[in-house]
Amino acid sequence: MKYKNRIDKAPKKVKGAKKGRFGRPSLLCLVLRIVAKLSHYTISRRSLSILLMSLLITFMFSSWAFAMDKYNSFEELEANEPSSNYRVFANSISTPVLILAPHGGGIEGGTSELALELSHSYSTYLFESLKIPGAFDLHITSTNFDEPLALNMVSKSDLTISLHGYASNDEHTLVGGTDRETAEMLVALLNKFGFSAELLPENSTLAGTDPDNIANRNRTGKSIQLEISTGQRQAMFNNFSIAGRSESKNEIFYKFTNVLSEFIRSINSSHDVRF
Repeated sequence: MKYKNRIDKAPKKVKGAKKGRFGRPSLLCLVLRIVAKLSHYTISRRSLSILLMSLLITFMFSSWAFAMDKYNSFEELEANEPSSNYRVFANSISTPVLILAPHGGGIEGGTSELALELSHSYSTYLFESLKIPGAFDLHITSTNFDEPLALNMVSKSDLTISLHGYASNDEHTLVGGTDRETAEMLVALLNKFGFSAELLPENSTLAGTDPDNIANRNRTGKSIQLEISTGQRQAMFNNFSIAGRSESKNEIFYKFTNVLSEFIRSINSSHDVRF
């Protein structure tokens, strides 16, 4: 196992996830063109108002979504952030499963500790933001996450299990990914051991099924994505601060990681589940 603060430049640029080109001017022009065309037709004032509002909401949401991240690639992040602001942990073991946590540290609290615990038995990649304040500045959305070591490790795995966090006070886990059958098995196992969990619809925003999602760039295209609520992650530690989490893991934390370990062991040994 090793920590790396600086990552040597790859000899040539590694192709990353496709970047969104949903720019503000082009989208606004599209909205205006549609409205202009509609003005030539007979349409009720109420219907036109509803349609206009829908288009404007779509415009604002799309612009906001693509503007959330400060950096659109690891190359941008590396060029603008000192190495002391982040850390990469990589552990390679001869297993077909890779644990992936691209938003660790202060971004999605608790995912670092989960990944490190699982790294004792499985290949693991972890990116941590150590920047305080401003941890979220180092968030790169999964469809744009192209740190070279992560891409390399994912490309050598058959199933990626990615760990993420979402904002909710409920103690709950949303399970997505492209391997729907196996994800459903994980939901059943989590529920069996007392954890609230559900399988996300394939087209859900948090399902992680986009082909450009780094988790889906492995040899099979199969992934399972866990979105663990803030409430559930907080319940795993007696002290949820970034400094206190590593030394305050409790029974719930170990119960959760044991369920994940049992799940991975079962799918590795099952003849019914093929990567």
